[in-house]
Formats: sequence, C-alpha cells, structure tokens
Amino acid sequence: MTTVRFSVLGPLTVVLDGTPAPITVGKIRILLATLLLRPNEVVPSDLLIERLWGPRAPANPRKVLQIYVVRLRQALGLSHLILTMPGGYLARLQADQLDLLQFRRLVQEAGHATDPETERRLLHEALDLWRGQVCAGIASETLQQIDVPPLAELRLHTLERRIGIDADQGEDATLIAELRALTAEHPFRERLWAQLMTALYRTGRQAEALETYRTVFRLLQDELGISPNAELRRLHQGMLMEKPVEAPAASAPPAPVPPRQLPADVPVFVGRADELAVLDGGPDAAAMVVTTIDGMAGIGKTTLAVRAAHLLAPRFPDGQVFVDLHGHSQGTTPLDPADALDRLLRALVRPGERIPAHLDDRAGLYRSLLAGRRLLIVLDDAASEAQVRPLLPGGAGCHVLITSRRRLAGLTATRAVSLDVLTEADAVTLFTRTAGEDRVAGEPRPLLATAVERCGRLPLAVRVAAARLRSHPTWDLAHLLGRLGDDHQPLDTGFELSYRDLDGPQRHAYRLLSLHPADQDADGAAALLGIPPARAERLLEQLLNVHLLQEPAPGRYRFHPLVRDHASRAAREVSADDRRAAMTRLLAHYARMASQAMDVPYPHEATAEVFGLKDLVAPTTTATSTIALMNRLFNTLS
Repeated sequence: MTTVRFSVLGPLTVVLDGTPAPITVGKIRILLATLLLRPNEVVPSDLLIERLWGPRAPANPRKVLQIYVVRLRQALGLSHLILTMPGGYLARLQADQLDLLQFRRLVQEAGHATDPETERRLLHEALDLWRGQVCAGIASETLQQIDVPPLAELRLHTLERRIGIDADQGEDATLIAELRALTAEHPFRERLWAQLMTALYRTGRQAEALETYRTVFRLLQDELGISPNAELRRLHQGMLMEKPVEAPAASAPPAPVPPRQLPADVPVFVGRADELAVLDGGPDAAAMVVTTIDGMAGIGKTTLAVRAAHLLAPRFPDGQVFVDLHGHSQGTTPLDPADALDRLLRALVRPGERIPAHLDDRAGLYRSLLAGRRLLIVLDDAASEAQVRPLLPGGAGCHVLITSRRRLAGLTATRAVSLDVLTEADAVTLFTRTAGEDRVAGEPRPLLATAVERCGRLPLAVRVAAARLRSHPTWDLAHLLGRLGDDHQPLDTGFELSYRDLDGPQRHAYRLLSLHPADQDADGAAALLGIPPARAERLLEQLLNVHLLQEPAPGRYRFHPLVRDHASRAAREVSADDRRAAMTRLLAHYARMASQAMDVPYPHEATAEVFGLKDLVAPTTTATSTIALMNRLFNTLS
C-alpha cells in the first residue's frame, strides 16, 4: 500500500513511498493546500471556489472545481484520501500523513505533560516540523490572507512556550541569538522582547538588557504611539533595582482559533433593507435569538442570510459557523442532525478531543461548549423543525440564522422573516449590476422592466437572465427577452425539488390548482379539487407553508408566475378527463355563485331556472355545456 506524507508547514510538498511527487499546476496546488489546511473536515465547495479564484471565478466554477478534483486524484493516485462529500470535499488523513496534524498532536500532548522536560521535548519536536511560512508559494491571495495567519500565530505562541521552558531549564545563554532574530522578525511581539531582556540580564549583560528596553520603548512609541506593556515595565524596574528576575512564565496552550466559516459575501446585493433591519436587531447578552428566513426557491434566502451574517459577525467574537443542511439539494438527502452536530463540534472542540457517537450526547456537548460564548450560527436550507431543533444552543448569547423553504412555525422563541419578490426598481438594479452597466447602457427602461417582470422579479431568475446577457456579447435585451422562457433551468430544478417533497394529495392539488388562471379562495379550490372546503383550505395552507403558493390577501391564494409555469407542466401528468372534470366543477361553482349574487338585487326572479343552472349542476353536465351556460350567464349580466 502506498505511503503518503503531506507537508504544509512550509512549502507544500507531497511524498509518495519516500519519493517526492511534484504538483506543478497552480490551481491544483491551491486546491490541495486548502483541503490540507482543513484535514478531516468537509470543505464547502464555495470556500474552495473562493480560494481558487477569489472574485474572478469562471462561468461554471463548480464544474471546473470537479475537474480539478479529478485531476488531483489522478496526479496522486490516492482517490481514497480525497473524498466527495455533501456540499464539498474532504481530505481524510492520519496524524502521520500530514505535518500539521502531527504538530497539533504534539502540542496537545505537551499541554498534558506532567513534567517540564517532557513538555520541552514535545514542543521542540513540534516546532522542528516547521520549514518556513505555511504553504509558501501557493498563489492564492485569499488563502494567504485568511488561512495562513492563524497558523503563524499558533506557531509563535508555541515558540514562546518552548523558549519559556528552555529558560526555566537554565538555557538563557543559548537563547539570546535566537531571541534577537525573533524580535527583529516580529518587532511588536512584546513577550519575545521580555524573554530577550531576561536572558541578557540573567547572563550578566545588564547594560544590554536595559538598552533592549530602550529600543522596544522607542519602537512602540514611534510606530504605535503606546508604551510597553506591564510585563516589560516590571522587568525594567526590577533590573534598575538590580533585583533577581524570573523568566516570563510560559503561557497556557492557546485556545482553539475561533471558527470563521461564513461563505464569501455576494458581490452584488440589492434591496432587502427592511429585512436586514429586522435581522440586525439583537441579540443582547441575556438572550438567545433564533431567526428564520423563509421563502420560495430562488427568492434569495441564503444570500440574505450570508449578508446579514457578515454584518453581525463583529458582535460574535467566539466565531461564526455555517452548515448547509441540504434540505432541498438535488441528488443529496437532508443532512442528519447527528452529522450536522459532528460538523459543528469539529469547529468548536480542541484538536484530538473525542466527539460522542450518539445524537443526544453530541447535542449535550454542543450546548455545553456554547455556554457562556457568543457565537453566530447559520443553518442553511433546513428541511424541517426536527432537523434543526438539536442544533439550537441551550442558553443566552448566541444568534442562530436559519433559512428554509418551509415556514418553521414549530420552533419556539423564534422570529421570522418571509421573503417576497423584489420591487421592480430593485430587480432592475440587480439585473443591471449583474449584467454590467455597459451591457445595458442605452436600453430603454421599459424593456428592462419587462425583462425583470418576465423573471417574476425573483432574484435568482433575474441573476440567471442577467448572467445570460453578460456571457453573450452579441445579444441585446430584445434578443434575451425572446429566449427567457428557456433560461431558468436552476429555478425549474428548485421548484421540482419542492414539488417532490409534497405528499400525494398535495401534489394532486398543486397540479390541479394550476388550471385556475387567477387568484382563488378555499371554496373555489374545493370545487376544483372535488373535496370539502375545510380539506381544501388545509391543502392550500400546506402549499403556502412551503412557498409554492402566495397569499396576497387573507383567504386569497395565487401562484408566482414562474411557479405556475412549473405547476402547469406538472399538470400534464393529469389525464384529460380529470382536467375536464375539475374545470367542470369549478365553472359549476362559479355559476352557482353568480346565481346567488343575482338573487340579491333580484330576489323575486328564479335565476336558476332562467339561466339553466339546474342543468349546469347535474352530474351529466359536460365541460362544453358548462362553458356555454356560463357564456349565457355573462352575456345576460352584461
């Protein structure tokens, strides 16, 4: 079996069976480095795309990412280590296969050591693994700015611990040269200056120690306008009084780096000011806030949640976590709560800590870790209340944002934001910014308004149409309008997934309701479906709760135009006889309503007899005779 060794604590290297395996393609090196910096963790596709391309992603970044993953597996011949997971990819590695994992294990063991000599040995072994800057030479600005600094900080903290223990073991003289180099490399690291002053003083070089203090004093004053910290000032005073000086105490092992898992903010965000104002309210220290964002497919739930999360992030110093629950992901089953907790816990526990196997135990550990912490938790695309309930904190201080196509009314202590389509002005702005100002320059405003109305003012549809225009330089807006009917495959997919989640009666109602061309109420729906009004109202509410219907006024229901298009296609599954029978029942219902309406101004006329309504409601009535009688009715009323 092939033995593999990856190294990221310096230039990225791969060694297979003792032989270096060069990875020369820049994008594949970035992909591998990003996975290795998060070993045994599912790395979301969006994060990988951001590291690979930053703001300049290709037209179909997920497809290109898949190609790079295949090429990486082929280059290494280790497909069992680079796994495809729901929502992303994972590098499954043991500690002896990656220097970063080995470093973390040694540091953890040093923290648990019972004697200084063992701790010192383990820290020396851990730091000997470093060969330079993390992932040196990897050409990803985002990776270098976001992923590398926390590891560099961890190394410096570990180095300060090791130097402190070396000093305690009487190694002051051998530390001076190393500390001079470190203070030159990290001039604002006051602990290193304190350790250098102490080493000089304890080896009889008092003048140099005092001059070192004057150097750091001037540096901090000139560059930052501050004075040295209390530790340096105490050391200085002790040296002036020629008191014995103890080595600066080695600090405790660092706490885990707070997770920063939010996806990149969308570059083009338009509108939603009222919704952002609601999401921006709270929480205070005495509250745990749960906010749900619901709406139909393509309405912009995730976009809004990510934008709000970036705005809220500074209020949550203990970190931000993001989990895609895959409630409505094509080809992926909803994430099990136990698996979701596993991902959340891996973001919160120290390396090497054990995660329980049972759901209840994981939920208990999760609530314990969150106690007293201020964390922002984004749970995207929830399938149901049952899926998210185990993922809620147990106490104050945290804020949970949940997106879902369902109205999660069963969750307690929540506030809800239901998204509607964009205003025409916002939809036009979104279209213009996505397509590019130069692509729509000179286009008539009415034509832009027509384009966004053709998209139903649904954000995803607007983005798809605008991206279509942007990617075809020879098209103008009139040409795009002629093709818009074929350009909404992502929306069709989204609606289809919502449709598949319905049970049998809900699907039947969804299909038949599309036969009605306008708004309707429960009585009209009952006639169309051939069921009692109370049952029809329940079905309407169920479709409303999953945002396949809208409620423009109390008791009135309608389809969004794009949802109606999908429902109309789904209605092709209904036989012609069943469609004819449904329309017959509906027209008969409206004929009865018209007859009753006529009885109000003309109570003494037998309208049912005049208009032939007895025949209309008879069981043998056909659609043709129904329509003919309705025409007679409307002609008489006019």
